[in-house]
Amino acid sequence: MTRINLLPWREARRTQRQRELIFMLAAAALVAMGIVFLVHTEIANRIQYQQERNNYLRGEIARLKKAAEELQELQKTKNRLVERLNVIQKLQASRPGMVRMLDELVRLIPQDIYLTAFTTANNQVVLNGIARSDNVISDFMRSIRDANLFGEPALQIIETRDVNNVQARVFELIVPLKLEQDQASAGDKT
Repeated sequence: MTRINLLPWREARRTQRQRELIFMLAAAALVAMGIVFLVHTEIANRIQYQQERNNYLRGEIARLKKAAEELQELQKTKNRLVERLNVIQKLQASRPGMVRMLDELVRLIPQDIYLTAFTTANNQVVLNGIARSDNVISDFMRSIRDANLFGEPALQIIETRDVNNVQARVFELIVPLKLEQDQASAGDKT
């Protein structure tokens, strides 16, 4: 006998396919949301990791800047100390030179010249004195020029005055010193 199926099988199949489609769409939506969540979480983790690295680098940069400032302060202190040591060494080196210069100057002064003032500054000597004549001053200047410790003397003032009712020549003479050059040559010999 033949059976006739009166049930609406097409509609049942259609509803079954619709349920399967809805289930597949829901599963695809869940999978897509899961993927989006994982991607979002991974990106957030990477951003956080990069921010931590940036903060670490900022901290290191600040520490290095502070160290650089301390280093600059130490360098300034070192430079000041080196300058002081150089000044002290120059003073130590010029001390025997000044004694030699005074000794040489005493040997060069003729009998007819009397020094009234003597000053040293900026590697030069200013001599003020009284002489009997211009020739004596000229001889004195030649002997100073021929000495190894002195440069070319420059006569600044020469006047005729009465000193104790005697005509005398009052003069001012500027003489450059060669102490540093002399010390350098002495240092080369040793």
